[in-house]
Amino acid sequence: MTRIKICGISTETDVHLCVAAGAAALGFVVEYPVDVPWNLNRRSAAALMRVTPPFVSRVIVVGDDTDTVIGLTEQLRPHAVQLHGNEPIAETAALVAEIHQLGAQALKPLRFSTETGECRDACTDPLEAARRIENTGVDALILDSVSDTRPAGTGRSVDWGLARRIRDHVRLPLILAGGLNAGNVGRAVAAVQPYGVDVISGVENPVGRKDPARVFAFVQAVAGQAG
Repeated sequence: MTRIKICGISTETDVHLCVAAGAAALGFVVEYPVDVPWNLNRRSAAALMRVTPPFVSRVIVVGDDTDTVIGLTEQLRPHAVQLHGNEPIAETAALVAEIHQLGAQALKPLRFSTETGECRDACTDPLEAARRIENTGVDALILDSVSDTRPAGTGRSVDWGLARRIRDHVRLPLILAGGLNAGNVGRAVAAVQPYGVDVISGVENPVGRKDPARVFAFVQAVAGQAG
């Protein structure tokens, strides 16, 4: 069954809602270097992670500054660390190794521009870019969209055909993000067959506030593709 991560958790109500709906993982955006609606300080993140029940994975979404990433991993003790910044590929392997030493797994996105459709990576070939990320030792690859104004939560989809090619090209579990909602996630899962899906703005109304109807509809749409 396709795993579901709901990201941008910012209140205790969000935690209980998303767990009740059936999310396998919750994402907490912590001390992110870009101004986004879901950003938490580490104290608030710790409080929310403490009320997340057993068997639900806690993922911190962080970026760029290595000392901050490691400090947050040491303090918050997440199950996984999502490196969602502009970390150079040459430095990512060492950072991943440190995260592993602290007992967490590491996730890394390959992001596609909503303006051009091209991958935002030093390597412009998306298949090669995906393989370069795989070679850093990360535990999963996320495919996401990015705009000039927002590093995630753009509401825009990536190319599902290309996503399927990348899934077939790498050995890593592939997590599909970018523009997913209850109306399209079933088709996305059928087309890409990812290990998991990751949603943020697609289950909100307004942005920054999880909408119960949208959360439950999203999970049900994914469950409808099971088997």
